[in-house]
Amino acid sequence: MDNNITYFKSGLKLIHKQMQSVRSVAIGVMFAVGSASENDENNGISHFIEHMMFKGTNKRSAFDIVCEVDGLGAQINAFTSKQSTCYYTISVDEYAENCMEIMSDFLFNSTFDQVEMDKEKGVVLEEIAMSEDTPDDLCMENLGSSYYQGSSLGYTILGNADNIRNFKTEDLKKYVADKYSAGNMVISVVGNITKEKAIELTAKYFDNNVFKSDYKMQKVKHTPKCDSVITIKPLEQSNIAVAFPSLEFGADNYMSLLALNSAFGGGMSSRLFQEVREKSGLAYNVYSYPSAYFGDGVFSIYIGTNPKTSKQALESIKKEIVKLKNGGLGDEELARVKKQLKGNYALSQESSASLMRVYGRNALFLDETFDFDKKISEIDMITRDSIMDIVEYIFDFDKVVTSYVGKEIDFCPLDIIKG
Repeated sequence: MDNNITYFKSGLKLIHKQMQSVRSVAIGVMFAVGSASENDENNGISHFIEHMMFKGTNKRSAFDIVCEVDGLGAQINAFTSKQSTCYYTISVDEYAENCMEIMSDFLFNSTFDQVEMDKEKGVVLEEIAMSEDTPDDLCMENLGSSYYQGSSLGYTILGNADNIRNFKTEDLKKYVADKYSAGNMVISVVGNITKEKAIELTAKYFDNNVFKSDYKMQKVKHTPKCDSVITIKPLEQSNIAVAFPSLEFGADNYMSLLALNSAFGGGMSSRLFQEVREKSGLAYNVYSYPSAYFGDGVFSIYIGTNPKTSKQALESIKKEIVKLKNGGLGDEELARVKKQLKGNYALSQESSASLMRVYGRNALFLDETFDFDKKISEIDMITRDSIMDIVEYIFDFDKVVTSYVGKEIDFCPLDIIKG
């Protein structure tokens, strides 16, 4: 067990970091629950519950919740991902307890009133429609669903529209009682608050209220098969995405992956940006990024380009992949991306909200504290060889998936990447 994490008898965990240089306190209540926890019949329920948590409790209406938070000068929000749901507040330190009490109330006492549900269904259905009308979003959603076909990670976060229409109050209450269990959650408290106070408030507002289900998210491991999904829409731009296998969250050599991404497509000095946009003028948006999950990971590349030059743009991306596989990173390039990573980590240490999310995720999935000094040490240890190990693992053309959204094309993106 990590000595920096407080373990309660209920199974609940608290991760805390005091920042005396700020006046804010960020409080996150994180659950290992997301679209990967769902099935065909209830896909979308995790995200819908996130919406409904703000729609009223036994003692507060939806307006009371937001009005009370606004009256404290605080912020309240939530997000759902493939494997987690997080509810959080950011406030001045003196109102940390007020925020704890409000979140405890709606997490454990939400009524999920059917009238409010019917209204919120319309909101979520509009969110789904908006995503489907946003070409890059649709392209990436199709990519994820195709890459993780047959795996729970393939479910979309927003879910199935028909499922949303059919959800009832009892469906939500049962799902929360099962999945929002003590052993499947973490309270992350970062800011100008002592550890003793954070423990006291967590015990008071959460430890005695948590659900006692035995549910805990299990690791997901998936081996993709080559596939290509093409969606024809009358758009002015071709949206193309490519997915390769990547590392799971917490992998030992994850820093080498981040260094690789920075060099390949993670910023304005990256190879993709410089070659495809700056030198060739083939795109406005072109980038890569790794997504790390509990047990698995995927490395994605996206480009938005003119339909007339989409084949050329994709060939340019393939050329950069081959160049990387054949030559690796130069010494100057490696030194630059190391500085980038160190700078990103250093700047993230100044935000209580950012650290709340990082500390919470580490405690939730790895049962360990985020260690800044350790991360800097790991960055220093990155070598050209360690990055080449990642390059060889990721860019496996027998496990590549592509997605296309745009006008009719006379080629298959998968053939360009594999060819």
